[in-house]
Amino acid sequence: MVVPAKLSKRFLTLRARALLVLTTIFVVSHLLSLMVYESNRHKIVLLTESVDLADRIIGIVDLAERFPQSDRAQILAAAQTQFLFMYPDVIQTADSNCEQNDFSLQITERLNSWFTLYPGLDASVCVVNVSTDHRLADPLIGSVSGLDALVYIDFPDGEQAIFRAILPEAQSLFRDMMLFYFTLVGVASLLVGWYLISKVLTPLEQLATAADVIGTNLDAPALDEDGPSEVARAARAFNRMQARLKRLVHGQTEMIGAISHDLRSAATRLQLRAELLDNEHERDGMLRVVSDMRHMIESVLDFVRGVEPNEKPRRTDLVALLDSMIGDLQEEGFPVQFALHEQRASDQGALITCRPVSLRRCFQNLIDNAIKYGQEARVSCTLDADCIRIAVEDRGPGVAENELQNILRPFYRLDSSRNRDSGGIGLGLAITQNIVQLHGGKVLITNLTGTSDSGLRVEIVLPRS
Repeated sequence: MVVPAKLSKRFLTLRARALLVLTTIFVVSHLLSLMVYESNRHKIVLLTESVDLADRIIGIVDLAERFPQSDRAQILAAAQTQFLFMYPDVIQTADSNCEQNDFSLQITERLNSWFTLYPGLDASVCVVNVSTDHRLADPLIGSVSGLDALVYIDFPDGEQAIFRAILPEAQSLFRDMMLFYFTLVGVASLLVGWYLISKVLTPLEQLATAADVIGTNLDAPALDEDGPSEVARAARAFNRMQARLKRLVHGQTEMIGAISHDLRSAATRLQLRAELLDNEHERDGMLRVVSDMRHMIESVLDFVRGVEPNEKPRRTDLVALLDSMIGDLQEEGFPVQFALHEQRASDQGALITCRPVSLRRCFQNLIDNAIKYGQEARVSCTLDADCIRIAVEDRGPGVAENELQNILRPFYRLDSSRNRDSGGIGLGLAITQNIVQLHGGKVLITNLTGTSDSGLRVEIVLPRS
């Protein structure tokens, strides 16, 4: 039988395994306890029944002694029950036919000791089994599982009578109550186990979720430091790590801001000096260098910063964002096309929690590259149930297969020029990947194949949660 993937994953969770172990321990322990109890229960019941039957025999004999011998047989016959019979003729049973095991001897001793409490009563007991003495078989009762006690009574006037006292074995709890009992124990174990395990594992699940969230949002709320001591200690360590990361990132951002301010000031002074040059050729060359320097500074800052530092995540309609951005580009005359696809319907439509300003810059980088290297940009948005896919295709020459992953590396360029007009400084796709990864997504780059147009396809996959 093939187990569904989702079901098998659920059974691989710590919650499911712990619940299975706990339930198994509960059921097995109850089963062993019941077996131990059941192994001694029938002996205890037989010992108790032997005393009750002995007391009843004594009462019958006491009553029969008050009547003449001619009436005793009728009195004894009237006193019979389902498990107590009187035989008018003495049944001769050899001592060798009596059960000699420890339990039978224990019952014999118990009955004899009970009869000795009544002076004048002469009784002897022989415990046999139904299957060992066919003379004691009864057609109405049939085969009885248990022990039979033959009690010989001598009346004071010389009369004799024999009683057959059947000591039926107690019914097994396994036969009558097993299904109900183990169903009750199993359900109770599952409920109690689920509650106890949830109390322990919920903080661990919150810790795992926080570890995923911290990669995209350092300002996420701190974990509750409750639960078992080990889990609480892990939560405290995680909160301290998050605080250190926030201080590190904020310190880095402040340092980059200070450096960028100094570099911009230096670039401004160079620009002022260049504009004062009399030689037009030297002035233009110097201004181009300053412009390239400004562009490099802004690109490096964008790469280090990743997303806008003060931008908070919010619910955004990506289709509306793309449609607005592409509409502006089309009005400016840029060759950009946009198409929307919906493969699996989702109640959320194109809504996603993101930083729209950062994503807009990310999409803008891809569209600019497509127009620069492939003459046009074809943008498509595919809405899936669990993610949103944004693809940007161009009609350029594509990229060698062995270079596809390299172009995502910072400062990696496919051409040797550092000039912005021909190749930039190799940070556009690296910035894009940083922004996408901070949203929990991924960037996929492939060459277009199997179509009449060659080109490059860059796809961004953003999860809905």
